[in-house]
Amino acid sequence: MDPIDIKQALYAKGFSFAMIGEALAVNANVVSGVCYRRTTSKTVAEGIAKAIGKPVTEVFPDVESYKQVRLPKGRAREAKQAELQQLLAS
Repeated sequence: MDPIDIKQALYAKGFSFAMIGEALAVNANVVSGVCYRRTTSKTVAEGIAKAIGKPVTEVFPDVESYKQVRLPKGRAREAKQAELQQLLAS
């Protein structure tokens, strides 16, 4: 989606860049920057996409870094580490 379409879709749902920013604890300028492709933030992009009700890859199909799967953290990482150790031990 282009930035104008994103902004219109957010407004149609009753949201603004400022509201998205407050919900994600970032400045509205960061939300605007992500929307207009001046900066990247997968967290902000996912927030925008969720607010619109579409997958992040549909809202930002041109941003490769949003297509990548995040590596697990915390307990999920520990579980993946154990899985890898088990795999390599066999």
